[in-house]
This record gives sequence, structure tokens and C-alpha cells, in this order.
Amino acid sequence: MMSTEIINNLQSQLKIYQQMFEQMENSSNLEASTSSSIITNNIVKPKVRYIKTEDLLKLFNISKLEYNNILVRINNILYFLY
Repeated sequence: MMSTEIINNLQSQLKIYQQMFEQMENSSNLEASTSSSIITNNIVKPKVRYIKTEDLLKLFNISKLEYNNILVRINNILYFLY
């Protein structure tokens, strides 16, 4: 029961991120069409090389135990697939 709750939570968060990316894409397309004579390349470089586990846990609003359980389930699924 808890795993379905986690999955639903992650799915809803993914939908939110997808909507944010679509809005960003739409706004950048709008900017590009209004100023077609000016071409700019915006390259965003991350400030850190990797995302810390604590930040991921905060992002998805799950505990360390839930995160570990997810990883174990993924490993079990992969084990049975290969």
C-alpha cells in the first residue's frame, strides 16, 4: 500500500515537472519568434557534479528507508529480468 502511495506521489511530481518544462519551452519559443534576428545560446551548467541523496529525498518527499526499499525492489526486478 505504501509503495502505491510513493508511486502516485512520484507520478504527480513528474507531471508537475513536465508542465514546468513545457511552460519553459513555450516561453522560449515565444521569445525566439519575437526576436528572430537575435540568436542566443543559453547553456546552463550545473554548479555541482552530482545531486546529493539528501536533496533527492527532499525533492521527492520520501525518507531514507523508503528510498532504500525502492532501490532493493529495483534490484530484485532487474535480477529476475536478467
